[in-house]
Amino acid sequence: MKKAWALILLSATASVHAQGLMKSVGGGGSDSSSGDTPQAGSFDDDKKYQFYVGADLQDTKLSVSNSSSFGGIDATSYDSKFWDIRAGYRLFKAIGIEAHYGVPDQNADTPGRYKTRNYYGAFVVPTANVFDLFEIAFPIGYTNSGITVNGNGDSGGTMVEKHLNSIGYGANLEVPVRVLWRSLPDVRITGGGMVYYQRSDAREYGFHFGLRYDFGFGTPAAN
Repeated sequence: MKKAWALILLSATASVHAQGLMKSVGGGGSDSSSGDTPQAGSFDDDKKYQFYVGADLQDTKLSVSNSSSFGGIDATSYDSKFWDIRAGYRLFKAIGIEAHYGVPDQNADTPGRYKTRNYYGAFVVPTANVFDLFEIAFPIGYTNSGITVNGNGDSGGTMVEKHLNSIGYGANLEVPVRVLWRSLPDVRITGGGMVYYQRSDAREYGFHFGLRYDFGFGTPAAN
């Protein structure tokens, strides 16, 4: 847990420093902008309460290092895919929280594959807005999943069910479509990498891509 808190604090500090750097390099805000009419930003971040929902296709790999912990299947790598549905809330401009729920996209019907039967996670997400063009996010939190693995090699055809829970962490790149046309809704193209499970017996990691929609309501209190 100490490592988890250290990662959260480090990510949050890096995010805040990145936000400050972007403002210093790119300008502080609407007061320094030119032109009579301010142009809408790429990010819809002027609401008091800011939420978002998204869905990503996760392309994952399970690397088994201790076969006895996985019912004697070969200590090698196994592949899977699942849909990760998430909902988030921005606590602050640079810090959000997310809840994740997984839906299987692949069965363990072939040796060397595994099925993610269920998955959920909870994350703190430090985020940096880079020049109002894209966001870099660093989710870190807790993941819990149930998987069914179809053994590979000599253990091919052996089906093993396993429950995984661990600290999860990763990095995401999120690009708003408003970069192309400012009048579009606040939809973002997302992609990144995650470590879902990491212990002495195995490591589960992967890459993902998808879409995210941001929305909000309420007017911030005047300073």
